[in-house]
Amino acid sequence: MVLNEVLSIIVNAFVIPGLIFIAITTWLTQWFYRKIYARMQNRIGPRFIGPRGILQPIADFLKLLFKEDITTIVAREKEPIIMLSLAVGSLIALLSMLPISPYPLYAENDIILAIYLTLWPPIALILLGFMAPNPFTAIGTSRYMTLLIVCEPIWLLSILVPVVLTTRTGIAPAYSLFSASMNVASLWSNPLAVIPLILALYSIILAFQCKLMLRPFDIPEAETEIVAGPFTEYSGPKLAFITLLHDVEIVVYSLLIVWLFLGGPAPFTLTSIQGILTLIVKYLVIVFLVTWIKASTARLRIEQAVVFMIKYVLPVSIIAIILATIIPI
Repeated sequence: MVLNEVLSIIVNAFVIPGLIFIAITTWLTQWFYRKIYARMQNRIGPRFIGPRGILQPIADFLKLLFKEDITTIVAREKEPIIMLSLAVGSLIALLSMLPISPYPLYAENDIILAIYLTLWPPIALILLGFMAPNPFTAIGTSRYMTLLIVCEPIWLLSILVPVVLTTRTGIAPAYSLFSASMNVASLWSNPLAVIPLILALYSIILAFQCKLMLRPFDIPEAETEIVAGPFTEYSGPKLAFITLLHDVEIVVYSLLIVWLFLGGPAPFTLTSIQGILTLIVKYLVIVFLVTWIKASTARLRIEQAVVFMIKYVLPVSIIAIILATIIPI
């Protein structure tokens, strides 16, 4: 019994969905993301390093990782790496709660833990901004915190919609991320349940863009105004880990949306070839969608972004969670 528990911890932490899985998936996703983003702008994208430039993300990461680590006198030296490591660890732990893990971790009301784990990356980025005193980092961090005030409630409400719906069907464990991910596919056959699911999917996609500072919500990093915002003072290994965290967030949140809203490999099982291919296609569709939004929109001003989220996204997420609690299942 103890041996099995140790084995499950090792597999979850280091194999799948641990460091090895995250490293490979982040690398391939970043290549796909950069390739289609370039094509949308009539560029070629990664081309020279590896076949069709597939090794370019690795080369860029290693280039930053082995550069000189320059730290100003008033900035923190070790704390940024610690915070970034905790943020990446929280995302791996979140994946361990999804059915993609061979040893999934789940319990009743575990959605509270899942939401808590999604808070660590923004907390780490906020602290990074304050660890390197600079007018640009201060402005960028304040803008990022402003965006989080409006996008985090939307993110929370959207995640709760499929969880509430699956719990109301009587499936145990109640209010579980794992349970909702395994059973949400059956809800798409219920016309009444489809309405809140579509509304929540719309809300979470836009909250995804805002949470990750992807255009049109890249206000905190506006390079033409404030250099790199919260990351202005960072270079070398620290900047490499900041980039890594951003890329891992794209992977984890895309997988979260695929499992929690689209049922993962449904209508197949994850143990079949058809199921694995279905999961990959759904995942690439989500990555393509957020890339398309980034490529087809211009940066908003901070007040425009806040007004847009409050007027056109927050009400939709509120309506979705209300419908999820009152419609007959």
